[in-house]
Amino acid sequence: MKQTLRSQPRWAANLRALMQAGGFNPRSLSLKAGLNPTAVRDMLEGRTRFPRYDTVQALAEALGTTPAQLMGGEPKNAAPLKSANNPDNDLDLLTEIIARLQEVAAEYTHPLNPRDFAGIVTAIYRQLQGSKPRKAAAVSLRPKICNLLEYEALRRRSRR
Repeated sequence: MKQTLRSQPRWAANLRALMQAGGFNPRSLSLKAGLNPTAVRDMLEGRTRFPRYDTVQALAEALGTTPAQLMGGEPKNAAPLKSANNPDNDLDLLTEIIARLQEVAAEYTHPLNPRDFAGIVTAIYRQLQGSKPRKAAAVSLRPKICNLLEYEALRRRSRR
């Protein structure tokens, strides 16, 4: 079922505005972002309620903006990409860590209290903060998260 412009989520409206400003059609943006040729069309037609972070990141790079701007901010015509030393890149990294931790914790059905959740996010962030190619480091989040969740489960059992 095709969504009307009025019922589109904010991120889809932002995507549409940024595409128009950059002169992209759905197929050309999909290809520039390295996605399936129909990925953007599917998003705009409502087949994707909320895209994965790596998809958003690829689209933001292709559009010359940030994932945060694409997903939640007011659409602006092709905001410049952030530099490597910009705090917004830290926000992007933290967002990725939090999203992956939520996914893995749900798969493991491992509830975390807020303090443990923050501790795991902080530990992974500190490990990745100094890594040169952060994109490559972010790919290795899942094993780090799994190890920390297993550690946390062992720690909990030892307290009993």
